[in-house]
Amino acid sequence: MSATRSPLVLLGTAEELSAADVHLADPAAETLLRHLLDRLVDSIVDVTQGHERPSRTPPPPDVRALGPADLAAADRASCSALAALCQRAATQLSSLPDQPLAVRVAHGLRLLSRGLQGLVQDLPHEPTPVVRQRLLRVLRRAVAVLDGAAP
Repeated sequence: MSATRSPLVLLGTAEELSAADVHLADPAAETLLRHLLDRLVDSIVDVTQGHERPSRTPPPPDVRALGPADLAAADRASCSALAALCQRAATQLSSLPDQPLAVRVAHGLRLLSRGLQGLVQDLPHEPTPVVRQRLLRVLRRAVAVLDGAAP
């Protein structure tokens, strides 16, 4: 852990991410988002402990059988708030360029932030199924970024 960044700051950010409550009105997207957030939080804790790889790498949940989606009813304010939090966490982790896991987690957080901001900006102007597919791709890509750091 760098002397310029206290582990407590990162742990506090991890706690905020863990408590984030975003309503997407889409069970599949919410399940993937929760899985990604759990993975990001675990990885931030791993960074504070000096690990080079995530200590836990649970497989993504199977979301094929989940209920119907109504992403148009997503709470855009909570999406924007989580996007900002992800961006802040990524900035904190960027202060640790000597830790490969920190770099990978920061990348995953930035992907998630851009995906959520894209959702907020695109929903009023694009067909909901297009926006939904774009968000699901971002969530899966961010998980894949973390998996790239897995043993």
